[in-house]
Amino acid sequence: MQKAMKVIKDRVLLIFPQFKSELHYGRLSKVAPSLVPVSLVYLATFLQKKGVPVKILDGQVQELTPTTLRQEIENYSPRFVGVTSLTPIAEAAHQVAAIAKGVSREITVIMGGNHPTVLPEETIRDENVDIVVRQEGEHSLYEVVEAIIGNGDLERIEGITFRRDGEVIHTVKRPFLEELDSLPLPDWSLVPLDSYHQIPDATFRKPVRCLLTSRGCPFRCIFCSARLSSGYRYRVRSPQNVMEEIDLLINRYGAKQLAFLDDNFIVDQQRAMEICDLLIKRGYHKKVVWTCAGRADQISEPLLKKFKQAGCVLISYGVETGSQRLLDIIRKSLTIEQIEEAVRLTRKVGIKARGTLMLGLPTETPEESYQTIEFAKKLGLNFAKFSLATPYPGTELYRLAKEQGLLKTDDWRYFSSMAGFGEYDPVYIPEGRNARELKQLQKRATRKFYLRPRQIWDLLRNITSFHDIKLYLGVARELLTS
Repeated sequence: MQKAMKVIKDRVLLIFPQFKSELHYGRLSKVAPSLVPVSLVYLATFLQKKGVPVKILDGQVQELTPTTLRQEIENYSPRFVGVTSLTPIAEAAHQVAAIAKGVSREITVIMGGNHPTVLPEETIRDENVDIVVRQEGEHSLYEVVEAIIGNGDLERIEGITFRRDGEVIHTVKRPFLEELDSLPLPDWSLVPLDSYHQIPDATFRKPVRCLLTSRGCPFRCIFCSARLSSGYRYRVRSPQNVMEEIDLLINRYGAKQLAFLDDNFIVDQQRAMEICDLLIKRGYHKKVVWTCAGRADQISEPLLKKFKQAGCVLISYGVETGSQRLLDIIRKSLTIEQIEEAVRLTRKVGIKARGTLMLGLPTETPEESYQTIEFAKKLGLNFAKFSLATPYPGTELYRLAKEQGLLKTDDWRYFSSMAGFGEYDPVYIPEGRNARELKQLQKRATRKFYLRPRQIWDLLRNITSFHDIKLYLGVARELLTS
């Protein structure tokens, strides 16, 4: 009989499960990004500031096999194990929970992230999961730790789901945190920063350091799952608070490039301009370059000129489709003309433009699919990513797909927008289309966009190492033989 591990009463271990990029990206897995788990770092830092010992394990960059994970848990002896669960890694998250409970039944397993936020009942059905933290987790997680250590009442904690005597209890929703400046600056020493990498077309200098300066999205796109955990209200950190973190990222962590991970960095244009002014005032525009994402209808030439002056080298736009009819269906609240003008102005001031586009949208015809590919080519984008429309739980697209019987599986492992390159079929196939067609379409779009002299030149100019050369050659081989 295995001897039970002695847990340490207030120690917390936060885990991002093993991510199998080969499953989701197929032969393009070598260029798949591994992004810093910002949410876990915020949670861990918040707990640290409250005096709670905490450690992070990240399966994106660490080998977390069942054996090594068990060893890590045994060595750290935590009282609490917190697991991030996103839809494609939901099964892996539950495997982590089972391993933790296998080490010691005394461990309290807490699960958070987009997937359990939307599906708390499904998540808590797993007997290895004790508590679900819904939406933003800093205060909820700390209060759970405090309550369990002090034998407090979990029902008084907002924003959680748990079992009591076989009954599932959902406490009242916790209001979103309004004052983001009240959170401590994330302690990036908690994760191996140099092990992470952005997608190659968004990497201009190394090392790249990421930061998040806002939460929430006021827009209503039917496919977006980002706001499920952060809400519709756009909440921001002040420019001064953002600069405190940038000071650390440059001076302590050696940043040569900053990547603003905000879904939309430009919602508050005045704040964006103030951040630019502070970058220039500190002389950082001569030390680092930076990238961000924005909406085409929030761009102006004065703003772009300020961005360029402050060191911006790339803006990523949600282009989505070349069909106005489809833009309206997905509630993008944009026009084709606005997208064209935003990209034109961006290139005019000397900033590179990246577009994210989707194929296989609701009611999309083959003609509209090719219209999207041609639109991407003629826009003047430097880089483009073509995804397959994927209905993540909690989105309007998911509801429509379920209602119309167009969702092909509920196996969360296959909910990936990169099915065209993986060894599986898309989970969503619009009426009149088929899986093989969509998979080929994603490959064809990527091939048609990138295998052009201008795009090859843009990629070559981004090379920062011999490793990059090998990556690009591998991608080219995959595209040519697809």
